[in-house]
Amino acid sequence: MRIISLQLALLFFFFFHANAEIVKNIIIKGNERIQDETILMFAGVKINSNIENQDLNSILKNIYDSNYFDNVSVEISRNTLSINVIELPIIENIKYEGIKANKILNVIKDNTKLKSRSSFNKIILNEDNEIILNILKSLGYYFSNIETYVEQLENNKVNIINKIDLGEKAKIKKIRFIGNKIFKDRKLRN
Repeated sequence: MRIISLQLALLFFFFFHANAEIVKNIIIKGNERIQDETILMFAGVKINSNIENQDLNSILKNIYDSNYFDNVSVEISRNTLSINVIELPIIENIKYEGIKANKILNVIKDNTKLKSRSSFNKIILNEDNEIILNILKSLGYYFSNIETYVEQLENNKVNIINKIDLGEKAKIKKIRFIGNKIFKDRKLRN
């Protein structure tokens, strides 16, 4: 029984270490704006690092978490780590149509995540639209609507156009107090 356990332990040891490789060369393909050194910093890998399968997943996650890339693939073969990337487009301009008050526009611009010269990410765009709707609701525009258009430009750049229909502003016409028997309505309104 002890011999079988020892054999299994040795088998697992050699199996898991057989998948590890020492990185002697790193090749990065597909990057245009972002430098190789920056991608390596995101990846957290260096020459002569010992890489196992779970490390490849960490490298992939770290590069994706930078929010600069649309697609990333990572593989290691014959001590060469290959990182292939497709960069997200850069936002040239963000336009807000339908809102004339600078006070409202400034609140929206201060609270949204996407900015000019940042990477365009559809998930963050959807989050920003929810933020805009919540800001408008807090200002009394409960019936507002947003239509967002992404205009493709040259050199992997985009413009974002937000067409905002504010709708009618909600107003309180009358306040009624129900169930109160001690105070008069006029006193409670004050």
